[in-house]
Amino acid sequence: MAIMEFLFPLLFLFGLLWSISKIGFFKNSPFSIRSLQFAFTVRVAMGFVLFLIYSEYYTVRQDADTFKYFDDSKYMYDAFWSHPLDYFQMLLGIDCDTEYFNTNYFNHMSNWVRSYDNGLFNDNRLVIRINAFMRIFSFGNYHVHSILLSYFAFLGSFSLANVFYKVSKLKMASYFAVFLIPSVVFWSSGILKEAILLFALGSFTFCIYKLFGTSKRFRTYAILFLMSCILIVMKLYVFVAFIPAVIAWLVVSKWRRGLWVYVLVYLSFFILVSLVGELSPRYDFVNLLVDKQKQFIGLSEFYKVNSGFAMETLSYDLWSIVKASPEGLFNVLTKPWPNEVNSILFLPPFFENSLIFALIVLCLLYRKSLNQKEWDFVVFCLSFCFILFVVIGLTTPITGALVRYKIPAIPFLFMAIFLFTNEDKIPRFVSQNKAIKFIKGFI
Repeated sequence: MAIMEFLFPLLFLFGLLWSISKIGFFKNSPFSIRSLQFAFTVRVAMGFVLFLIYSEYYTVRQDADTFKYFDDSKYMYDAFWSHPLDYFQMLLGIDCDTEYFNTNYFNHMSNWVRSYDNGLFNDNRLVIRINAFMRIFSFGNYHVHSILLSYFAFLGSFSLANVFYKVSKLKMASYFAVFLIPSVVFWSSGILKEAILLFALGSFTFCIYKLFGTSKRFRTYAILFLMSCILIVMKLYVFVAFIPAVIAWLVVSKWRRGLWVYVLVYLSFFILVSLVGELSPRYDFVNLLVDKQKQFIGLSEFYKVNSGFAMETLSYDLWSIVKASPEGLFNVLTKPWPNEVNSILFLPPFFENSLIFALIVLCLLYRKSLNQKEWDFVVFCLSFCFILFVVIGLTTPITGALVRYKIPAIPFLFMAIFLFTNEDKIPRFVSQNKAIKFIKGFI
């Protein structure tokens, strides 16, 4: 039995590696098949490392992120054999908000109902449903779920890499930004929400870029709609930060150019969000931010989180948000600080932050002039990062959570920095290094 539990995931792994070598979506990309297979294998390996870490250091399994959704999905999956109609109702969310389903299924789960409820979408349920569906052909093997979700995250990263390359024509930089950032790879591998989030965000960005061209197929719009739904359910704040940046990017690329377009789009978006808040206080963005911060501070104090830190408490007014934004942005960009690196999990993000600041210095020393298309993309990337980082910084008083929540924007931040750097000005002993030449040939 133990041998089959080991061989079954390997069968899925080799099958997916084979698919990368055969599917046209991968074969027609600028990246070599072996480099894509390597990137996927690294993600699978990180998913296994995640499994080992949570197995060894998190004694309460129902609180361990990578196990809790997988374990809860079994209660839903069991109905597939005994009460198939119940299973499909729960899977699709049709008429299952009743006492019957609560008593027989949901009350047995630890995470169907979140420890806090801000009145918005419950992303736990989507992850549980996805795992319940996977159980049909995984036979309850955890590592099969981990490999499949890693593959979805890989698809999202690959889609992003394609967009980055089409804009920049920088193959090595595009590959590095999406496949080799340690925190992004680690936290989007295995059975975690971030794997689904990255898949949806990368696919959404790829579809948006396709709309810039002349080919507008129904399939592109259908995928765009599906990815929008996933993003809204998974992380609404990521979607809200992304949409105005995308709209402005689309406008400046196709019709009007200039930074004033971004100002106008964001001002319009702010007015729209404010009107929604006036019509329905439940969705007022100030209230949502303040409530989210209170919930996080409460969780940090209740669980006595080691990486918690003090932050300015928000009040229910806009000026409080504006005043606290610089501190929030600073925390997201710089944490974990050297004195906070008390866990091996904090080492990669610490070195990443150091690398970001080193690359900023490098691009200032070897800066290049950007064409209009590159400028449009850089402003798009930085505007998305800015809004998302501010929202995260205002609401998250836990360094470990900061590291995870900002990963959707990290590839965009790295790519914006790479676009500013002139490779031709970098000293030859660096650019012509044998290791660099080998990596370029491999990618």
